[in-house]
Amino acid sequence: MRLPVFDLIDDTLSLLETNNVFYHTVEHEIRAIFYEMFCDECDYFVDLSSRVKTKESLREKIIRNRFYKECTNAQDVLDQLSDLIGITVECRFIEEEHKALVWLRNLLNIQDEEGWFYCEAYPNLHLDVSSQQPQLQKNGFAIYRIDGWYEKDDQRVNFELQIKALVHSFWGMIEHKLVYKNTNYYVYDEFMKELLASINATLTITDRQLSIVYQQMQDLSQNDIGLNENSFEKLIAKAINDIFAQKMNESLGFTLNIKNMSTVLGHYIFIKDIRYDGGNNDRIAALFQTFKKLNSIHIDFENEIRLDETFTSKDIFIDKLGKYFITIINEDYDWFVFFKMLFAVEPGNDMQDFCLFLNVIKNYMVDNYWLNTRFLKLSLEEAELLHHECAKILARSLVEIGTIKIIYDQNMIRINQEFTLFVEELEKRVLSYKDFMAYADAYYEDWMKRIRQIFE
Repeated sequence: MRLPVFDLIDDTLSLLETNNVFYHTVEHEIRAIFYEMFCDECDYFVDLSSRVKTKESLREKIIRNRFYKECTNAQDVLDQLSDLIGITVECRFIEEEHKALVWLRNLLNIQDEEGWFYCEAYPNLHLDVSSQQPQLQKNGFAIYRIDGWYEKDDQRVNFELQIKALVHSFWGMIEHKLVYKNTNYYVYDEFMKELLASINATLTITDRQLSIVYQQMQDLSQNDIGLNENSFEKLIAKAINDIFAQKMNESLGFTLNIKNMSTVLGHYIFIKDIRYDGGNNDRIAALFQTFKKLNSIHIDFENEIRLDETFTSKDIFIDKLGKYFITIINEDYDWFVFFKMLFAVEPGNDMQDFCLFLNVIKNYMVDNYWLNTRFLKLSLEEAELLHHECAKILARSLVEIGTIKIIYDQNMIRINQEFTLFVEELEKRVLSYKDFMAYADAYYEDWMKRIRQIFE
């Protein structure tokens, strides 16, 4: 004879399925309310996530929490379930979790007869904001977890609000998958508790370091930003290296040395997203959010990269170097890994990211303003032709060298220095565009000797 508990489970899952559309409507309405609460007013707000309890999770919870002992029917189970709907508000740093709670307590300042709090703007949403926070979990770690309920169509639907810093969100994802949902670790319970506690402590230290760096970046004057820019850029590069080393190991079973690639990407991201954006809060928060999401996805380091759009550029340097990259992107594994990393870090269109990267690389190696002010003793037309030829020489030489080392940070600095000297010497020797073209091959060979020395 079948146990009664499984009849209760079947009835509850059936009721959950019947009300599925209703519960998702409620989820979206609650999510929209919290987004309005935090989005425009709180600079520490990063993201908002939500979910309706799945059948698989509910089935397990009915047994684990012994709802079958307290509930006589399916509706009782759903009414007892405090997290039928889950909402997570993510902020940047741990210290901001309490700020978010204080914000809610100030906003929801009307108490109903049962002790829940709401506000005039959102009368259907009630939260237990007066509860002791953070709460201590069974695993010994603290969490901001607040019970609430939402009324729609005369029905009361329970939900749970969690407030998490990015590192706590990442930590929660790890623990949920490795411990909470994995009974195999039970044998190593004490050992795993100590190990996970150590990991959590490390993440907390990382959070504090990021918070300090962020505050310094915000407070620095323009004249003092250099040293801290460098520190922050290295922090980005380290995060990239650590994430992709792990992802490569998951995909291939081994890890290559990607430190130089990570340094290049760190510099690229810093230049594009931080420095030239004035340290904008949203850009930095988006960067942290990107790193967090990278931890939760699989990255394939075996199957080829496909760029669906045709590449072309009016800039000779970008066009020549870009077309070379297209031809070897799936043939030279170093370049393959690099562009896998680039496209994973950048969430947008791959071809747009490809073109933007080429622009940043060009600006690193060649100061466009400086180059365009060379050969002023010649006519404007001839000077522009020589600017074009110089950029072409540089691109052609990089293609000839070909290896991933051409974009290593220290090499690009040396290329920039040598190319500056090379052009300045040309400027003294060249009498006209025709004169330059007569000795173009010799000039190119001279440049190749210089650039090869960098890679010896």
